[in-house]
Amino acid sequence: MEHTLAPKELEEVLPSDAEEILHHGHVAPRWSGAVWLDKALEWTVGAAILAELVVILLNIMVRVVTGDSVLWTQEVSEIALLTIAFIGGAIAYPKGAHMSVQALVMRLPVSWKPYLAALVDCLVFVMSAGSLALFIPTLVQQLEEKTPILQLPVFWVSLPFALGMVLIAWFAVLKLWRQPRRAVLVATGITAVLAAAVLFAQPLFYYASPNVVLGVVLVGLFALLFLGLPIAFVLALASGIYLYLGGISEVSAIPIGMASGAKGFVLLAIPFFILAGTVMNSAGLTLPLAKLVDALIGHLRGGLLQVVVVTMYIFSGISGSKVADVAAVGTTMRGMLEERKYPRGEVVAVLSASAIMGETIPPSIVLLILGSITTISTTTLFLAGFVPAAFLALVVMGLVFFRARKQGGVSSPKATWRARGSATFFAIPTLLLPVGMVVGILSGFATPTEVSSVAVAYAFVLAAAYRRGSRRLLGDTLRETTTTAGMVLFIIAAASPLAQTLALAGVSQQIHDLMSGLGDSPVLFMLFTIVLLIIMGQLLEGLPAVLIFAPLLLPIATDFGVNPVQYAMVLIIAMGIGSFAPPAGVGFYVACATGHETVEKSLKHFWPYLIAVFIGLLVLAAVPWFSTFLPAMAGLIPF
Repeated sequence: MEHTLAPKELEEVLPSDAEEILHHGHVAPRWSGAVWLDKALEWTVGAAILAELVVILLNIMVRVVTGDSVLWTQEVSEIALLTIAFIGGAIAYPKGAHMSVQALVMRLPVSWKPYLAALVDCLVFVMSAGSLALFIPTLVQQLEEKTPILQLPVFWVSLPFALGMVLIAWFAVLKLWRQPRRAVLVATGITAVLAAAVLFAQPLFYYASPNVVLGVVLVGLFALLFLGLPIAFVLALASGIYLYLGGISEVSAIPIGMASGAKGFVLLAIPFFILAGTVMNSAGLTLPLAKLVDALIGHLRGGLLQVVVVTMYIFSGISGSKVADVAAVGTTMRGMLEERKYPRGEVVAVLSASAIMGETIPPSIVLLILGSITTISTTTLFLAGFVPAAFLALVVMGLVFFRARKQGGVSSPKATWRARGSATFFAIPTLLLPVGMVVGILSGFATPTEVSSVAVAYAFVLAAAYRRGSRRLLGDTLRETTTTAGMVLFIIAAASPLAQTLALAGVSQQIHDLMSGLGDSPVLFMLFTIVLLIIMGQLLEGLPAVLIFAPLLLPIATDFGVNPVQYAMVLIIAMGIGSFAPPAGVGFYVACATGHETVEKSLKHFWPYLIAVFIGLLVLAAVPWFSTFLPAMAGLIPF
């Protein structure tokens, strides 16, 4: 199984070289072919993150002192973002860190897997080499253009995309070189046949309706997904094939759209939040939070499982990533849970349900991205997310309470007020991080990007103060962040042209017409889209599904009289359920690995929690108040 994140705590159960082990039975010593190149690439992306961090912090200080902003930060930000997205995304590919659907692949005969792995690498090579070839004319043209403030050649802004495609093509060739020759030859032949079929099929679709072309492309898209091709590459290939067969636009719009999709000042918050969460994880700063919550509620029925839910609620406001939440809280509390004899399957179930709940807690990466691709402000989304998450947390805690006697486990003794005061004292520095981030953004004092940069600096200071970070903390966390942030931003870039392609195809209007034909019922629309989004959340993971479907469905929700803020919360939680629901929800497998329990045993415990969260989602879909109360109180939306 390829995974979405490889936290330090999961290395023993989810190695970053899982793909090498799966196909070759060993871990390749180098992923690029040369040690110096590996280090150079990681430090290039790491330097981009650090340079942008310094620039943003400098901008904050200048604004506080003078009241003015540094104008050139926008241009520097674009170069940094594209470097992180495309060179970082390239690094993530040979490490097996890109999201992919492995549910079908893992059930295929072992003898088929080398051929399938080679086919995936061939397709990745075709996508990257084709994108590079299509982008070169644009790159040459930009040699004559200058940026408005720094007067840099625009060529330098776009160069990271070209270098990223070169690196991905090189990594694909290197991976093919390491695979059995027979498998590579067969895969190359299949790829050549598929490429020829697409190239020569255009006349067949000349008189076909856009719906026919779209249907064929979607079938191809899901076929590639189930073959195990990383989701980002599937999205880019599907967009290119649709534009080529339909003749709607030049295929060169795909690489241009990818390069444009990774820009945007707010997207800089993503690597910063990931870095802050990684520092907190690596330095073990989740433990004071867990001990505080244990001192406050650990004596309730369900004991430490109740503590898991509340700790996940708090920590979701630090890491911004559901998989990081599962890894950090699960590994931090695993010893305590095993000592008090809580069933591992129940722990996995509660971790998974709590991670779904945490999807809407700021500063969720999904909320940040949703704010950047829709007309809803990030501040509004951040405020809207607290109450729905709290409601789902209460649902999960209620189920923990009723299942506690049957499942066993020993609750903590009721803590004294002195013990609670001591736990609070040690947890306050960690608690200041999520509270400070949320207050900074909601007050309008700073942008999400600025707040996230301060969060990184604070996390490093906190790690040093607690003396929990090693001398290699900066290097280790930067390396992990380059892979994760690169993968996330690469997916955002790849999803951008597909979202534009679906808009050109009129998919949004077709969904609207379909729902209108079934009756202008907001209830029916909600139910239909919840099921659709759960399925798409499984197939595309939460993030790509939000990137594609949010721009399509939010305008339709407004037409049906559904509050867009409420619908955004429902959309995100539905995607989250899909990300953790078996058989393809990768989040559940990460929770199993974290809890050291098999999937089969964990499933028996997880179904009641999954059903409870789904019922909770239906309540959120039926009652707008949960999502709109806080934004309305703040005057961001009407009552």
